Order: sequence, then C-alpha cells, then structure tokens
Amino acid sequence: MPVTLSFAETHNYPERRDGITIPVAVITNGLVIPTYAKVDPGSEFCVFGHEIGLALGLDVEAGSPMKMESLTGTLDTFGHEVTLQTGNIAIHNVVYFAKHPGLLRNLLGRNGWLRHLRVAIIDYDNVIHWSPYNA
Repeated sequence: MPVTLSFAETHNYPERRDGITIPVAVITNGLVIPTYAKVDPGSEFCVFGHEIGLALGLDVEAGSPMKMESLTGTLDTFGHEVTLQTGNIAIHNVVYFAKHPGLLRNLLGRNGWLRHLRVAIIDYDNVIHWSPYNA
C-alpha cells in the first residue's frame, strides 16, 4: 500500500564515504557554533567535540557524565542542555560533549535529535528530508 509523506525541509548532502553529513548549529547562552554532524540513527545520543563545548563557554566536565561504548572502545562524555538547529528546526535537549579534544566527528543520534523529527533519507540521491515530529 503506497504511503505519502510530506516534509518541511529538504537538504542535499555531499557524497562522502564516511556517511551523511549535514550542517548543524549548536546554541546556548546566546552563542551559536555552526558545525557539521553525521546523521547516525544507530547512535543512542548526540555527541559533539570537546572544542565545541568550550566554544560555547561550557565547563564541559561540569555536565552529566556518561561513558559511551563504541565499536572501538569507550568515550567519556558530559551532557549539557543546548539547542540544535538543523535548517529552520530548533530542538532543545541534552547532548553530550567529549571529555577530551580531538573527536573525529560529531553525531546526531536518536536521543537529542532523531526522536524529535520525522526523517526520510534517499541516499541514492544524497537527499534528506525532515519535519518536526509533531507537525
């Protein structure tokens, strides 16, 4: 049975071997840090680099600690309430910042981003569509 979906926004992402990368702004206390993040529906949480937390003026290690497991080991992170803006959609939630500098990629995971949106990905065309979940 065919299903028709409609979305508020569409973003064409570049063809990259390492995944779907989209622009995102991390916002708190009037500071806006534009960056990029990987869409990762397999990631439980949103994770951003230590440097982004510092640029936002956060005391990164004063956040809620969480040791995250990955395929290659563990990552110490700290949760902070921020706003993530992708396109025209802003989501206020807890995201995690790495304890140490040098995280190779930021991740948009289920909690903090994906569960607040309706998302469709057509990877063959390098396009992602999204709308607020309750829209």
